[in-house]
Amino acid sequence: MKKKYLILLFILGTIYSSTAQNYTQKQVDSLLIEVQRLGDSIPDKAILKSLECYSYALKINYKKGMALSALLAGKNFFDTSQYDKGLHYTIKAQKALEEVDDYKLLSEAFRLKGICYTALGLSREAGIELKKGLAAANEIRVTDDALRQKGLIYTDMAVDFDRNGKPIDSVVKYFTLSYRQFDKIKEGKTRAVTLSLASANVGACFLALKQYDSARIYLEKAIWLADEIQYNSAKLYALIDFGNMELERKNDEAAVAYYLQSLTLAKKLKKAELLRDVYLNLSKAYGRLGADKEEERYSDNYIRLNDSILKTQKRAVEVPVREILQTRYSKFEKVRTIATVVVIIIVLLALFLFYLTVRFHRKIKRESKVITEKNERLLAKEELLQKEVILNQVNLEKIAQLAKENDSEFLNNFVVIYADFYDKLVKEVPNLTAAEFKICALLKLGFSIKEIALYTDVTVRSVESRIFRVRKKAAIPSDKDISLWIAEF
Repeated sequence: MKKKYLILLFILGTIYSSTAQNYTQKQVDSLLIEVQRLGDSIPDKAILKSLECYSYALKINYKKGMALSALLAGKNFFDTSQYDKGLHYTIKAQKALEEVDDYKLLSEAFRLKGICYTALGLSREAGIELKKGLAAANEIRVTDDALRQKGLIYTDMAVDFDRNGKPIDSVVKYFTLSYRQFDKIKEGKTRAVTLSLASANVGACFLALKQYDSARIYLEKAIWLADEIQYNSAKLYALIDFGNMELERKNDEAAVAYYLQSLTLAKKLKKAELLRDVYLNLSKAYGRLGADKEEERYSDNYIRLNDSILKTQKRAVEVPVREILQTRYSKFEKVRTIATVVVIIIVLLALFLFYLTVRFHRKIKRESKVITEKNERLLAKEELLQKEVILNQVNLEKIAQLAKENDSEFLNNFVVIYADFYDKLVKEVPNLTAAEFKICALLKLGFSIKEIALYTDVTVRSVESRIFRVRKKAAIPSDKDISLWIAEF
């Protein structure tokens, strides 16, 4: 994939080498506005366009344009789970910003670097970058821009805490801080965009605290705001949390409906990790609904996508490792000789890669254990079902024999086996006599009128008379076969 984008940059550079000089800074800015509109709807196209803008800005040495286009490319790579490329272009943006006095872009560069580290499990480095972004955001002069940037960073801090198992109080604290920042924004569209995201996050917090009514209020607000401005990402988060809420409350059909909606958006936005989570939760919901084929289908999708994500993350972590080690190298070389620094870096790299390898294998082991346990449960369930089939067959043969012998224990045994039928019939037609209920029971077992007359030692006309009374009490239409009605009951 990396080679693909390098080749694309080379082709763009060749094609536009004769035309890029015609682009002014104003025209590059105009193109970048278009790229910003594409990010939440067509991420692949947004990536291509941002790389194209980067080549134009590079040709005319327009540093701010280079920084913004690199940040947009990095953000879209991040949104599509390509974290190594996200970091690569973030670093390019930071280099361009060394010659640009723009705290808004600088803050965004630190923020983007931080969330890439969070996604790769590097919480310590993520916290450092996010704090740098917050410091830069405090220097932004335009009030709405400063509020937006600080709100986003507080959101990212909350996400980092949540991913790394910090107390829920800390997560709620930073999501709340984020919401308060966004709520102060005055400009209409910016306010709607940020508040839709913040509402989804606050709703998720209430969900974690199992305060479902409050969670529903904020999640509905998030979807309403997102629909107003076509902000698909916030809507996706809210739909997933709605599904999670219904799954927790064991409303599995409602959960499936929300997850299927989120599935479409996650595929459109190419959000692999969210798509993986939706597959897993759909598997759980369908499992509880007894839809074995759907459960297996989404379970298989989850396993395949999870394996792909883990492999991608393992490759992607090489970029931040190199960047982190390079930073540490520059600090060490002030007080150590080059030889000492090289040894330290090699040791750190070996330890870090060993740590990552161990953590990766542990995660794979846990995943394998979950799959094994699931298979064992399925085998046990299958054995239980087979036993039930055999047992029911034996019980049905026993009941049929009791009916033929006109045994007094027939009805008692029938009620035990067909408890649901009995309860429903008594509820719908409470005034049936014992003789009339016995007729219904025999019809349920598939006996004909003549067989019923024979086994109950009454005349056919007497049986027909009782059937007529049942039909009248149950208000069965005259054109409806009573045997069919009972079979469907």
